[in-house]
Amino acid sequence: MYFFYYIPVRIDEELRKFPAITYFCCFLCLAIFFGNRYYAGQLPVDFYNLIYIPGQSNLFIAMAAAFLHFGYLHLISNMVFLLVFGRYVEDRMGAVFYAILFFSSSALGNVLQGLFNIHVLHQPDVGIIGASGAISGILGAFAVRFYASRLEVAFWAFMPLQAYNRAGRVEIPALLAIALWFVLQLVRGLVQAGGVASNVAYITHIAGFMWAVGLVLLVGEHRRAKIETIWRRAQRYVEKGEAYAAQGELIDYLSLRPDDDNAVATLARAKIIVGDTKGANENYRKACERLLRKKQRGRAEDLFREALHGFPNFVLSPGKHLDLAFGLERNLKHKLAIRAYENFARRYPLHKEAPFALLRSANLYWNTLDDIDEAARCYKKLIELYPDDEWVEFAREQVRLLSFGAV
Repeated sequence: MYFFYYIPVRIDEELRKFPAITYFCCFLCLAIFFGNRYYAGQLPVDFYNLIYIPGQSNLFIAMAAAFLHFGYLHLISNMVFLLVFGRYVEDRMGAVFYAILFFSSSALGNVLQGLFNIHVLHQPDVGIIGASGAISGILGAFAVRFYASRLEVAFWAFMPLQAYNRAGRVEIPALLAIALWFVLQLVRGLVQAGGVASNVAYITHIAGFMWAVGLVLLVGEHRRAKIETIWRRAQRYVEKGEAYAAQGELIDYLSLRPDDDNAVATLARAKIIVGDTKGANENYRKACERLLRKKQRGRAEDLFREALHGFPNFVLSPGKHLDLAFGLERNLKHKLAIRAYENFARRYPLHKEAPFALLRSANLYWNTLDDIDEAARCYKKLIELYPDDEWVEFAREQVRLLSFGAV
């Protein structure tokens, strides 16, 4: 004789949005359960009308039966699975698709369980309730969308004849846990079909799960799952400092998602560590320019500052670099703007805006940093390199003022 209980606790994934549908469904299940259990005679609704009776109830009842539960154990176990897994499925797949998945899995599972009750168990009058069909659908969707995730499980194992008693938590692959659960449903469903009495709707579980797997594959979530899995592996390698492994994963990821600026910047950092300075420089440039095109100037400026640590002469393409430099000056990031202007003049000396870049550097040195020597250096460089430029006379006047100590 032995007892083994387990319950899912946590998933190593990140929630990006508030899972409103999941919390609403959970609230509705709890409200109906307690309302029906303690205030049944005082409510204007008879929740027993929501029990799905095979051959008698309609499709709406097959969906609505998900919000009814027999007892506390039935309710709590379903709500735990709903909250642990449902939040992440809704987060990645969106509220609308999640709602369709929830109600369609419930309806299909209950309808097929009803047919099973009529034609196999010969129990046409047995009602079906519970969110397990919908939750089985959520598990099916999770298995496809988060196949590489890990699940933390709390367990209690008790074998009195062997004097064994142990409780704790363990982290296992989520796909393994769901696969074992599904195999268990199949076995118990076959046992039930063989005539062993049970009040659990195993066909509801099996049908809801398989329907969700097919639906999620149909809409291409497995491809998005692959992309996200590669990105997560890359992040883990980065966190561990395994730059070569991270670089390989990031390259694979960017072949599928070339527009991810964060990944491009992360690849630049990995390339610095492995010694690929040319590749790192190119990836920094690419990420900065994309951020500027997307009007994410703050992120572009931060990334430019980061790139300068590894590449003091770092520049973008001429147009984007000047755009960045002007923005830095407008945002009062004067020292960074000076570096941007000077790097531009150094890298693109023949560009028509190179003299103006030197002029802006000199003005910033003088007017914002009060560094007269550096200001004079920039003005003189402009005069020396571009004697025919329209700004030369202005630069000469500024040098004269500086020589007299004008402020």
